[in-house]
Amino acid sequence: MTGDVKQPKANISSFIKVTTEIIPSEAEEIVPAEKRMQNAIASKHGLYPHEVLVLDYASSHYTEGNSFQGFWWYRYGVRDVDKYLRSLLDRGFLKVGDLQSAIEKENATVIKDELKKHGLKVSGRKAELVKRLMAEVSHEELNSRFSKRTYQLTELGKQVLEEEGYVSYIHRHTLEDLDIWSLNRIIHEPPYMPYRDKIWGYLNKRSMEHFAARDFGLYRNCRHHMSTFLMEEKKIEDALGMLSEVVFYDLSGLGNGYDPQFLDIYAQNFFPYKNSIVTMAPGITSVVIHCQKELNLSDEELKATMLERMNRLSAPLHLFTPEECVDIVLMESREDTEALTKIYAKAKRRFKQRFPGIKC
Repeated sequence: MTGDVKQPKANISSFIKVTTEIIPSEAEEIVPAEKRMQNAIASKHGLYPHEVLVLDYASSHYTEGNSFQGFWWYRYGVRDVDKYLRSLLDRGFLKVGDLQSAIEKENATVIKDELKKHGLKVSGRKAELVKRLMAEVSHEELNSRFSKRTYQLTELGKQVLEEEGYVSYIHRHTLEDLDIWSLNRIIHEPPYMPYRDKIWGYLNKRSMEHFAARDFGLYRNCRHHMSTFLMEEKKIEDALGMLSEVVFYDLSGLGNGYDPQFLDIYAQNFFPYKNSIVTMAPGITSVVIHCQKELNLSDEELKATMLERMNRLSAPLHLFTPEECVDIVLMESREDTEALTKIYAKAKRRFKQRFPGIKC
């Protein structure tokens, strides 16, 4: 189950690049879906992950004359999406859509133009426009006007999407190196449990691997993924704990491949505040303050909560104390540039005392 994870107290010796992200090489060979299927496990209804994803997108496509996004090939090795749509239709997971679904596929402007042509009102939401058009204009005329048909899910198709929800989730959420294929294998490994618990277990495992390997940029990113995951589950307090770690490492001055012999180079970009690269990402600040509001915490209560987590962390270099880290979050939220300038100046004096031979 999702929840807090206790990590060891350790000296960190890696340079954190907080924007680090795992991206496949452009030169990496694309493996066709037909080959990937050999190492995948079909659902109880006989569908492989890419087929479930086609099913998920089916209602946005017509029965003919489609164009498809590039991700089908470069992410999943699917060249002929139409072939899979027809197969899903033949196997009873899809059906040809009706007149209403054809109209709903059009944008509101097209529907309003049709209403206007018949002297009908054009006010209201799209659903109301569709309903009005269907009620006031003959279906024979509408069938002629909106002749292209989309696919629609059958009850069996809806059941598949509900049971195989991991496919559409991981397609829309970038989490480490997980994709529909790798998560398919994890889902079908014992012990069996809901897919979100499987994802959480994987993220926890990966974060510990990053920590053990001293890849603290990757560790920070993974904890950020975990905080977002917890936010989705409305576990706000746990999410705030994860965000505390993100803040701690974002303000450390470290990056992946940290080597103290190059500290004089890194230090050129530490101070002053207006020129520093060691600052809070606005998105992280916003989410922390959102958690504060959701939990109804005062500034002091927020500080105590974040410090409880930060005080369990350590690093070979940190420009700010844990207390200052939380203060910086609050100052950024208030856009208090004057206070931020002062706290960075204080940190610079402390840095120069510790490293008198390094210019910053």
